[in-house]
Amino acid sequence: MFEANVLLLCALAYLLTLFAIAYASEHRWLPSKLIDHPAVYVLSLGVYASAFAFYGVTGMAKAYGLGYLNYYLGISAALFLLPVVITPLYHICKNYQLHSLADLLSFRYRSQWVGSLTTVFCSIAMWPLLAMQIQTVSDATLLLTHSASETDSSTFRHLSAFMFCLIISLFTILFGSRNLSSRDSHQGLVVALAFESLVKLVAFICLGAAAIFGIFGGFSDMQNWLQTQPELIEKLRDASQRDNARMMLVLFFSASLCMPHVFHMLFAENPSGKKLYRAGWGLPLYLLLISLPVLPLLWASTAIGGGESSGDYAALHVLSALDSPLLTLLVFIGGISAASGAIIVATLATASMNLNHIVLPLHSPRRRPGDIYRQLLWSRQLLIFATIMLGYLLYVLIPERQVLSSLAVISIAGCAQFLPGLLAVMYWPSANRNGFITGLLTGFSVWLLGLLIPAFGLETPALILALPGIDPSRGPQWMEIATLSLGLNAFVMILVSLLSETSKEEQSTAEACAIDDLNRPGRQALTLKSAHEMRHRLAESLGSAVAKEELDRALEELQLDDNETRPYALRRIRDRIEVNLSALLGPTIARRVIDRSLPYASNLMGEGEDINYIEDRLEHYQAHLTGLAADLDALRRYHRQTLEDLPTGVCALAADQEILLWNKSMVTITGVASGDITGSSLSGLPTEWQTLLRDFSASKDQHWSKAGIVVDGAPRWLNLHKTDSELPGRDELIIVVEDITDTQLLEKELGHQERLASIGRLAAGVAHEIGNPVTGIASLAQNLRYETDDPLLLESAEQIVKQTQRISSIVQSLVNFAHNGREHPTRAKEAVAIRSCIAEATQLLELDRAAEQVRFVNQCPTDLDVAGDQQRLMQVFINLLTNARDASPGGGQVTIDANADSDRPWAHIRISDQGSGIDAELIEQIFEPFFTTKEPGKGTGLGLALVYRIIDDLGGEISVESPYNDGAERGTRFHIRLPLACHLSGDCAPPTPSQK
Repeated sequence: MFEANVLLLCALAYLLTLFAIAYASEHRWLPSKLIDHPAVYVLSLGVYASAFAFYGVTGMAKAYGLGYLNYYLGISAALFLLPVVITPLYHICKNYQLHSLADLLSFRYRSQWVGSLTTVFCSIAMWPLLAMQIQTVSDATLLLTHSASETDSSTFRHLSAFMFCLIISLFTILFGSRNLSSRDSHQGLVVALAFESLVKLVAFICLGAAAIFGIFGGFSDMQNWLQTQPELIEKLRDASQRDNARMMLVLFFSASLCMPHVFHMLFAENPSGKKLYRAGWGLPLYLLLISLPVLPLLWASTAIGGGESSGDYAALHVLSALDSPLLTLLVFIGGISAASGAIIVATLATASMNLNHIVLPLHSPRRRPGDIYRQLLWSRQLLIFATIMLGYLLYVLIPERQVLSSLAVISIAGCAQFLPGLLAVMYWPSANRNGFITGLLTGFSVWLLGLLIPAFGLETPALILALPGIDPSRGPQWMEIATLSLGLNAFVMILVSLLSETSKEEQSTAEACAIDDLNRPGRQALTLKSAHEMRHRLAESLGSAVAKEELDRALEELQLDDNETRPYALRRIRDRIEVNLSALLGPTIARRVIDRSLPYASNLMGEGEDINYIEDRLEHYQAHLTGLAADLDALRRYHRQTLEDLPTGVCALAADQEILLWNKSMVTITGVASGDITGSSLSGLPTEWQTLLRDFSASKDQHWSKAGIVVDGAPRWLNLHKTDSELPGRDELIIVVEDITDTQLLEKELGHQERLASIGRLAAGVAHEIGNPVTGIASLAQNLRYETDDPLLLESAEQIVKQTQRISSIVQSLVNFAHNGREHPTRAKEAVAIRSCIAEATQLLELDRAAEQVRFVNQCPTDLDVAGDQQRLMQVFINLLTNARDASPGGGQVTIDANADSDRPWAHIRISDQGSGIDAELIEQIFEPFFTTKEPGKGTGLGLALVYRIIDDLGGEISVESPYNDGAERGTRFHIRLPLACHLSGDCAPPTPSQK
């Protein structure tokens, strides 16, 4: 026996030790290998073995024989079914940040009512379990201390229970609700619970060993004693063969999935799916070890005179016979450890459920200059305290005669009511909220009337006693009523789900939760244009600080930035924010906030899924696919790669012009990367490609041939084809783009060569026909010089001879151009004075009185000579000056100026007119043969082509500027650059000032 103060100090010291371990783990003061070791998580799951496993399981063994093993086999069976039950639930919870049973069910059935009812019923079902933990602590404290009278004992029990509730409330808040963010797993809590599991395991095994060796004297002596108690063995065997003992396995199986504290540890506090597989064998091994002392303790209690008791607290009865203070303190600490661990986790889980599904739907936190995290934190802490105090209230109201096993069965049977709805999450997509709610109400009503109300000492309602299979004469009907409630729950749920309609929203979520099925979100348009705009929208509901943090977190997880404008990326950011908020506010409130702040603009675009999101998920899910699913994925990848590697560009456009497909050839053709444009709209493309694809998709033509487009100043030619998608429910447009630019240029070159050949044939004929008349004219002009002395006639004759020579030279140049593409390269170069050559050309042009009269201004320096050919340069200047005259208005001016380049020994000649200029899109074509901007009949299109060839043959350069920047923003200026005459002798010197 101990003083109460001693036990209180021991309990307080132990809880302080747990807090120190949790604090050290959170701050990473303990070795990381220890904190992150899989065994730590496995031991933390030992919270399932609450104070009932320490004190009450012996009572269950006495009442149900070997059926008590179902307490351990239930969760072991769930872990045995890990791949088909727990692992799918784990992936659903992690993908959508669902941290509680209410979160999961409200998400699956898309209903706030589902979440609220689950929370209320789950909290009620957990009250007996919380009351049982409090009762074990107060009873153990009472049995290990002195009590003067029965009245003092009752007061002492209530006072010790109240003190324990206050202390455990404080430590629960410190353990799991100290941080503003509740979204991450509490690593410190997990390590502390692992330590707690280890303590109670050591304490229970030590107690069992002490019972065997201290009470019986050893294993052989215990065996000899059992041989003298054949009725005890027979009773264990008979009790375990009853039908209700088999039902216990179903109830304890459901406890592993539906009890809030176990669900919380399996899914919310588990950072890695790999640890679940370690728990698949590690936790059953732990439960095997902790179950070994149960029967020895029961037999030892019977041997020392506790045979008429219920079997509860057999551990304490054995301690009273052993008289070992150290062992007594160890067992007391083990009991405190078992009770505190269950209370802490169960209270955290139910408080979070009540906050997300009861408090927030009724009263959303107000936005303040800071954020809502602290408001949520205080709300959760108040709920933790209220939950523990309600457990204490139930403990006070429940009669003391209530055995621990009955409280355990009542709580587990209440939580089992969620099992049909939970299994439907994974295995029955047709289940709907109507069926779940009606089934839950039916089963829970039977549980409430048949199990919970009698626990308060009240009479069982006649309606429950009238149910088939209930026989009050056989004593408490806990298992029978639990079986009926669960059976009616499942039956009503199935019936109502089959008779009622399932909404499209539920169907979509059911597919997302089904095993081996991926979430296939509909492709919808948002009413915003960028991720940056999301921050302002969210601030209206969450406040600026929270909105910024949530958006930044989503962008970081998706590796995107707030300048993102692609519709596909915006949908992913929206979904990620909703998932993250689900952990903070619950899925229903999170969905409400997102729908209000970031609404979709319209319904689904057609009925198609977001194909890009599915592709992304499949890439990450590949390792998990097996069998036919893996074969189908391999086929998908083969066809996808074939499409990507096609030498022809392929893109897919949705009805809203979102780009769904953009293969490698489209990247090559357009220069736009697939990752930058896939999931974006056409408006995200460069202007020229945007216009081309939009016009083609809007046209009624199925094919466009040789469609022209200018990209970076260069012309491109494309063939385009389109077809509508023939997949059911999809309205995409498939566009095939073929780049034929190289082919078109080749065709133009071939056409050009053909025209040159035609010119050659024509020029040969013209030269033959013109040659004879020109020769005759030249002879007559030469003869005229011998027949007259008139100076005017002699000058005219001389000009006639020169012009006939020029005609002959032009015809020969035309023949050479047509046959060779350039002038004959063997003609020798000579020094040509630019000013005199220009003067001669303008003099000839002024003789044509029929042409528009303009003023030619020759500003070329007299000492600027170039290396060239006088006759061919005359041809160049006459062509250029003729075009300048024709483009200038009457009375206009054509200016010719020249100078030597300062950086190299070249002459720069400029011919400027005052005409209307040349269109920008025509400048690149003016040097091509047969291209002219003059009216039909006024130009052949050969002049500038010949000019270009002559200048190129002379080693010079020619370019055009239109309009040239001379203040008027009009006119055309030709730039000619030719080597200076000094190149002929090879002794070029720097240009003189006059040349410059």
